[in-house]
Amino acid sequence: MDRQEKSAMILTTLFITGIVISNVIAAKVIKLGVFLFPASIISYTFTFIIANMMSDVVGKERSKFLVFMGFLAQAVASGLILFGLFLPSADINRGEAYRLILGINWRFTLASLSAYGTSQLINYYIFNSRFFKKASTANLISVLVAQFFDTLIFTLVAFIGVYDRLFNMVLSQYVIKIIIVVVTNPIFLLTKKMKG
Repeated sequence: MDRQEKSAMILTTLFITGIVISNVIAAKVIKLGVFLFPASIISYTFTFIIANMMSDVVGKERSKFLVFMGFLAQAVASGLILFGLFLPSADINRGEAYRLILGINWRFTLASLSAYGTSQLINYYIFNSRFFKKASTANLISVLVAQFFDTLIFTLVAFIGVYDRLFNMVLSQYVIKIIIVVVTNPIFLLTKKMKG
């Protein structure tokens, strides 16, 4: 296996793991001072950088395929979680805990798939437009723009009727995502090493 294929496998594993786990941990809403955001914010935001690394290291077609595979992984994982809800539980308390934690997963899945489909494609097209001379600049801009749409769509679909402070939640999430993107953007520079 050559260096490029190893890099592609590593990036694919990180991307799919980040996507699938994000739907599971999104049920926990964190309040940190004035900020209100789902626990999935770091794992999900990082997937955009990983997708751009895939474009830069392996090629944009492989990155586009990765985005579609992430969509499939989300749908399959959510289907299996939903299937688990309908299976009889050996223990009532554990069954109730499963329902409480993962029973609202369908809503996060719907929100996530809607936001994911829009924002990952926005990210893909901006990053691969080659409008920017430096890949690190393209990564920064594409992720920031995509995250705005992702945050807006996900929050409205997942939390409308659940939390009344949606504007605060959207603003909180986006500010935190900006911080995550700016802090992790140097990780994108690892693509130079991955290229060999």
